[in-house]
Amino acid sequence: MKDYFLKKLKRWLIGILIFLILVGGYVLIKYNQSPQGFADEINNWYNKAVSMSNEYYGTKTIQDNIELPEKELLTEAQKYYYYQQLNEPAKKIYVTIENNVDKMLNGEESIDLPPSLNELAKKEGKETVAKEFQNAWDAFITDKSEYFYLDSSKVCLVTKITTRGNSTEYQFAIGKGDNKTYLIDEFKSKEDVERAIKQINIEAEDIIKNASGNNYNKMRYIHDKIVDNTKYETEKTAHTANIYGCIVNKRAICEGYARTFKYYMDKLDIPCILVSGEAVDEKGNSERHAWNYVYINNNWYAIDTTWDDPIIIGNGIITDKMKYKYFLKGSDTMKKDHTTSGQITENGKIFEYPELAKEDLIE
Repeated sequence: MKDYFLKKLKRWLIGILIFLILVGGYVLIKYNQSPQGFADEINNWYNKAVSMSNEYYGTKTIQDNIELPEKELLTEAQKYYYYQQLNEPAKKIYVTIENNVDKMLNGEESIDLPPSLNELAKKEGKETVAKEFQNAWDAFITDKSEYFYLDSSKVCLVTKITTRGNSTEYQFAIGKGDNKTYLIDEFKSKEDVERAIKQINIEAEDIIKNASGNNYNKMRYIHDKIVDNTKYETEKTAHTANIYGCIVNKRAICEGYARTFKYYMDKLDIPCILVSGEAVDEKGNSERHAWNYVYINNNWYAIDTTWDDPIIIGNGIITDKMKYKYFLKGSDTMKKDHTTSGQITENGKIFEYPELAKEDLIE
């Protein structure tokens, strides 16, 4: 009976404590804060009180301490387009990856992921976390052309499981498996990557500074620079699928063209996303392909820099009709030979693309 009354007394005291904290916060800040500041302060006091109560009653409050990007407006560059389609656990993984790119560049063995993933694993299984990790990575590597030096096949999810009696706890981290680095094979060290980034910056800055006028003019200028200066490769070799190959080596496959166009659009704050799917060439052959969508004049349009750079045999030249065949095109044109998939990796999340304008943009 004594223990019962002591327990009731403690609960009563905690309730009084929460009340005093809220009232005390009100008295302290009422005359020294703006209305928004006052509301924020009350919220902070309340969260502290709830946390104290939860800890007393055995419910541990998990805080990931991650600041998620706000939803972008179409007037801003779409640097988080794929991120926005993730659920909250995957978003937290995405942001953790982005915040720790330097650690990956340094080759750190283990990079902790948000502790709240433990609750997800206990509720839905560790396989669910693995799926969210893959979705987050797919979104990250598609949004961010600038991290061309990271190798998707070397970025692993590490799971540590601790069992005590009937309780199982999970800890998740980013790891590199049996690999020496997280880097693509062409780079052996952080210094190699830094030299490559410097080379890209030198080439890119010279182009960006000459991109002037309205967004249409900037898009056309960048489109022409890529088409005029890049040699199309029919097979994937060193760097041909990334911005280094296109900007520095000036050789690329379709993915390199598309990633480079997005890289420049991001630099110019022009909404642009990377699109993947299949395309059918003039001979009727279907193949995996990558191109871009851009936002201009309140609509989305497609740009395919790869197919605007056809292979010319002999002394032929690229005419304007050929060079702009896939420049700012609507769905009526693109659906004839381009089909989007939205799936970055096999069995991965199927991402959605914005709806294109029906007709081509004519300037």
